[in-house]
Amino acid sequence: MNRPRSAPASTPDLSAVLIVISALLLSVLAGLTASALPWLFTLLAVLMTLVLAASAAQPHVGLIVSLTLIFEVVPSIFQPHVPLFAGGRLQVYDLLIAYLAAVVLMRVLAKGLRPLQAMGPIRWPLYYLAACLFSSLFYVRFFAPNLQAMAEARFAIAWLIVPLATLSADTPARFRWLVRSVLGIGLVIALYVTLQSAFDVRIMTGSRVETLDFTNNRDVVRSIAGGGVYIVIFALFLLMNRLIERRLSWQLGIPALLLLVAGLAVQFGRGVWIAAALGLLVSAALFRGAYGIVRALTVGAITIALLLSATSIVRPRLAEALIARATGVGTEFESGASFNWRKLENDAAMRRILRNPIMGTGIGGDYKQTISQEGSFQYETTYIHNGYLFFPLKMGLFATFVPLAFIIAFLVTIHRGVAKHLGGNSDRAFVAALCGAFTVPTITSFTQPEWANTQGTAAFALFTGMALLYRQMGSPIAAAPARQS
Repeated sequence: MNRPRSAPASTPDLSAVLIVISALLLSVLAGLTASALPWLFTLLAVLMTLVLAASAAQPHVGLIVSLTLIFEVVPSIFQPHVPLFAGGRLQVYDLLIAYLAAVVLMRVLAKGLRPLQAMGPIRWPLYYLAACLFSSLFYVRFFAPNLQAMAEARFAIAWLIVPLATLSADTPARFRWLVRSVLGIGLVIALYVTLQSAFDVRIMTGSRVETLDFTNNRDVVRSIAGGGVYIVIFALFLLMNRLIERRLSWQLGIPALLLLVAGLAVQFGRGVWIAAALGLLVSAALFRGAYGIVRALTVGAITIALLLSATSIVRPRLAEALIARATGVGTEFESGASFNWRKLENDAAMRRILRNPIMGTGIGGDYKQTISQEGSFQYETTYIHNGYLFFPLKMGLFATFVPLAFIIAFLVTIHRGVAKHLGGNSDRAFVAALCGAFTVPTITSFTQPEWANTQGTAAFALFTGMALLYRQMGSPIAAAPARQS
């Protein structure tokens, strides 16, 4: 008689054991890290791990996080950095953008798509910039060693925002979230700089919070947001247009506009104010023509009047300084120290370009000596305010047309987008605000290095990326009827 076979001995499942051992090791490692390093380091490590995981699954989330880091919605004191062997340092957002670029590229290639084709005409100025930059770095490496080469070249990383925006915010819902996030960033920046000016505190640790001048306005504090001001201006133009087309209620629109105008006002930058006024005219004209200009000027005048009235009650000296600053443009051009510094810089740059028109100084190269014993930029011998002169000065005359190439590519992209969505999923308010906002740094780059610093370049790249997304998908808002009067 056959005996029943005994059941084979079960093989132990080692996966559960490995999971438990891994969890124990990670717990021990986390405990040692927390005991040996500051708690803030541990918190930042956990947050960065979560951001990287979320960005791998949803790259557009990582892009939005990168923007909050670049424009200091998360103050730079909480952002770690990595020193470079050739001078300068990489910020955490540089590394995050590079990581996102790799993630997005792998995802796109896995789908069999061609990522460069999605960027349309923008890819040509990107090629142009890359060629100029690499040739200048080659020149610096072998012929003109400059200690600040990598520090000055860092701005180019921000141009990765263009393909990141185009390839990650690739659905209407993601595009909508990107635009809403940019509006939120603009409102937060406006709030930060307003609080900094009102209470003489520093929230955005990378920004400038300083006395307006040392003569008549020692008691007035100016708060400068750097390239973040262009995000404030874009939010201002778009919300104003939404208010005019009645997609935004007055109860929400007017307080938001007041906050944005206050954030722009406390910069006390005449150049930014003038450029913003011209950008507003561009936005209004593209939105509603001559009638739009009248409406925009009316809404703008009412907002400014309300702001000055409220400021006169709460901080009378601030209101006086704003009015004096706005009406003193002519005086600044005649005898202002700031204008004189820029003139001296431009003269020194032109002389240096003539000495070596082919390669310039090379990235990171010196071109000037101390120009003033009292000036703020007396020791920055590589720094130039004029963003357009930066390219021929640092990379040679063949790089002169890099900014113009990006401007042309932006205009061509917008034109194609408007033609594609004419009569369909068009959005004149968004297109007008985007063109008006792009106009502002284009103008201020004559007196600020917006084409050659991270925040300014990030603003240009963000506006360009949103232009490409509009060309692909049209309006970033859900189809909804306008509010009725």
